[in-house]
Amino acid sequence: MKLKNKFFVTLFFISVVPLIILTVFAYERYKTTTFQQMNDVSSNIFMKAADEANDTINKVEQVAGIFTFYSDGEYSIIENLKKYSTPNSKHSSYEIYDTNQNIKFICQNILYTYDFIYGLYVITPAGVNIGYNTGMNGDLVFGYDPGAAKWFEETTALNGKLYISDLSEHRMFTGKRESLFFAKSLYDVYTHEFLGTLIIDCNPAMFDLSTVNTLPNITLLSIENKRNSQILYTNLDQIKSSFTEKNKKILKTDLNLNQLSLSAVFNYDELYKAYNLTEVLLLIIAIFCMAGAILLSIIFSNNLTKPITHLSNKMASQHGSHLTLTGRYLNRNDEIGVLYNEYNTMVDELNISIKRDYQNKLITLDSQMKSLEAWINSHFLFNTLESINSIAFIEGNERIATMAMSLGNMFRYAIKTKSEMVTIQDELGHVCDYVSIQKIRFSDNFDLNIQIPESIRKQHVLKLILQPLVENALFHGLKYCHVGSRIDITARIDQNYIYIDVTDDGQGMNEQQLKELQSKLRQEATFTELGHRDKQSIGLKNIHTRIELYYGKGYGLSVRSTEGVGTTIEIKLPVLEGSN
Repeated sequence: MKLKNKFFVTLFFISVVPLIILTVFAYERYKTTTFQQMNDVSSNIFMKAADEANDTINKVEQVAGIFTFYSDGEYSIIENLKKYSTPNSKHSSYEIYDTNQNIKFICQNILYTYDFIYGLYVITPAGVNIGYNTGMNGDLVFGYDPGAAKWFEETTALNGKLYISDLSEHRMFTGKRESLFFAKSLYDVYTHEFLGTLIIDCNPAMFDLSTVNTLPNITLLSIENKRNSQILYTNLDQIKSSFTEKNKKILKTDLNLNQLSLSAVFNYDELYKAYNLTEVLLLIIAIFCMAGAILLSIIFSNNLTKPITHLSNKMASQHGSHLTLTGRYLNRNDEIGVLYNEYNTMVDELNISIKRDYQNKLITLDSQMKSLEAWINSHFLFNTLESINSIAFIEGNERIATMAMSLGNMFRYAIKTKSEMVTIQDELGHVCDYVSIQKIRFSDNFDLNIQIPESIRKQHVLKLILQPLVENALFHGLKYCHVGSRIDITARIDQNYIYIDVTDDGQGMNEQQLKELQSKLRQEATFTELGHRDKQSIGLKNIHTRIELYYGKGYGLSVRSTEGVGTTIEIKLPVLEGSN
């Protein structure tokens, strides 16, 4: 029987795969359902808490609205307050008493309806304070003038919006009880005249959320005054478990009064304990089944993997350049026999490959020797050029001397391998050597104009990128000096980039030629077989590819050209640190 069938029968017998799949599926489904239930429970508590807190705020806003819009026949609170809207106006005790009596009925109804309110007061611009209270926090201090009190300034700045105070003992009330008051500026709805400031003194327990917190031991609810970071309500004293960054879930929202926010922190570890009995049973059953599967797997694997273990040890013991064969398990007809036979075949091929590799190393050494000979020949060429230059100088032939010296300089610069990076000044020197030769060749029929500041000439750039552009401008732009007669080299630094322009006044390119050249520059660089060169590997494309490979995408050549006017090739390079 083939090894594949043996493994199939074994796995089928112990049912490892079905057990794992069933366990993982059941566990994931259980966790998903449990966490969904936990999220639903926490979201439900949080939403109920938010609704409860917002309902309390809405009640306060309703009370404030009564003082703005209440009207009973001919009587209106706003109309009654207008007589006190003028600062320093005088009013008799009877008028003040009558106003208090008129507002008393309304205040009593409000206090009866909303038991969390201690008292309702209106401080008028005339200095008359009217209102009514339950006596739980006393009365408003007689003749109380808010003056420059911070709460009064902030209430006035809110222009009719509700203000909420700190939770403390406020000196404006005679009861000296810790309370929380709301304040709101009252205005005439028609004339927008300021009529006074409404104060709603409230019991701090108004924001009690214990009725909606069904899990007080693991759910921390807090209402915070964002203006001063004061906690107006919290059930921290009921929490019996600790919160950590891993086991907690935090929900937070702003309430209808923007100064207040509600936050809820849930201990998911404690919440999860209520659901984890089924999980424990599921894991216990899975562990026992896994233990049996592991025991059977050990027994069967020892029998089935023995040949593979032997082959592994054989392969690990191979050292040196000569690999040895194995003679075991070669007569088997299953996969083990195939594996051993293929191993022997591989060892034979590797031994042959090692011999071939030694031969290739000999060929490489031979190629290096030939390269060394070529390098020696290049030095012979330099020495010969210097001899020609010396003879031409002695015999007074300045043109031959100049060409020999310039050509020698160009060869030395081209094969210099100390570094791929040179200064722009060195590149310009190489260009000048090239131009010296071409000026003699073309009888000074063109001019090279270099306008590069000394500070930029010290910048380091990739070697051999300027001379090919000048050569391109001379041959393709000026057409061997038949069209145009000027080549300009300029450079500038802009935002940590070096821009070098090579411009000619030659024949230029038409729109189609320009598009073809730009398209060729945008093509990805490709590598061909060793020793192979094509036309695309030299000239502008080669320079652009070298710059991109060295500096990265975004750097290289760009071309601008107008037919009959000339061509500009721009090089974009980065400013390297330490170049100055």
